[in-house]
Amino acid sequence: MRDLLLMLVASMAAFVIPFQAIVNGRLGIALNNPLFAAFFSFLGGTVALSILLLVTTPGIPSWPQDATIPWYLFIGGLFGVVFVTTVLVVTPKIGPANVLAATVVGQLFMAIIIDHFGILGVPVIPVSLPRVLGCLMLLGGLLLIQSR
Repeated sequence: MRDLLLMLVASMAAFVIPFQAIVNGRLGIALNNPLFAAFFSFLGGTVALSILLLVTTPGIPSWPQDATIPWYLFIGGLFGVVFVTTVLVVTPKIGPANVLAATVVGQLFMAIIIDHFGILGVPVIPVSLPRVLGCLMLLGGLLLIQSR
């Protein structure tokens, strides 16, 4: 039950993504520079996160003492740059439904590979026929969504 509730929360949080794709895409067109638009998208997110951090954390957060954090844990923002900039460029050309359907399919195909091999220490969940069929059904959904 808890997992279903968390999946519902994640699904509802994703409601903002089509709006983000449209707004960022239009900003890229208005600025005539997708990288400049992505910069402002991340700047807005940085400001919002800074405010949330300051409001929800007593005092100014400090770096954990004796922390040994692997370098690759700091590159999540780089992945965001790839994703946001790609969505920003492609959305005005093929629309948010096509873009987001394609990104969901891509994410899930990669996720089952990551699960299967336990990449970056996630729990190993072997590829199975139901998981592959689920991804293929999503691919079929993508093809139906993009047809006019």
